[in-house]
Amino acid sequence: MIAFAGDIQSVYWIAVLPAVLCMIVLVFLVKEPAQTHPMKRGDFRIADALRLNRAVWGAIGLASVIMLARFSEAFVLLKALGAGFLPAWVPLSLVVMHAAYSLTAFPVGRLSDRLGTSGLLIWSLGFLVAAHLTLALAMTPWVYVLGTVFWGLHMGFSQGLLGAIIAAATPDHLKGSAFGTFNLVTGLVVFLGNTLAGWLWHSTGSATPFLVGAGISAVAMILIAMRKPRRTRL
Repeated sequence: MIAFAGDIQSVYWIAVLPAVLCMIVLVFLVKEPAQTHPMKRGDFRIADALRLNRAVWGAIGLASVIMLARFSEAFVLLKALGAGFLPAWVPLSLVVMHAAYSLTAFPVGRLSDRLGTSGLLIWSLGFLVAAHLTLALAMTPWVYVLGTVFWGLHMGFSQGLLGAIIAAATPDHLKGSAFGTFNLVTGLVVFLGNTLAGWLWHSTGSATPFLVGAGISAVAMILIAMRKPRRTRL
């Protein structure tokens, strides 16, 4: 953005290159694993989702509450402008966020193998509460950057764990249906959450969506604390 004087179209042309590299790796280097159960071909059926057990639906419900609290990162980017960032520097917030995410995801996965997921998910939501409150109050770049670090820590402590919970609770022959249902439900929840956040932003100001997100995050922490502990391996 800085090198091209804010020319967003040029930045997207450069982004085509890693996308092409991903396609090359997928086509030539990724091999399908051996299947222990015969694969059924055809479209996704509601009947497959209804065959999922209560543990899977419980994990999907919990993830839905978390995703309702963690609305689109687009709102985080918009907040950067209010915190004093020039438009060309706004993508830096995603760099900081994903640096915190990548540095914590692997250690958290190792910890979950020994300690289980509930405590780590509570920590992740604690970071999300901190992120929401910090971003709600951010009026300077450094406070805003701190909020993005908290957001990245939340992602590092939660993304892999939610997938691990789904995988551990689902029989092998229904894992595809479980993750398809998981993404369908959470996608709808994110759509609703983003709509609410956008309405609050325009109606009451940029701080309100983050304050509401902090409240929902606290509710999710309570739900996890009430949930029966379950050891899950990543």
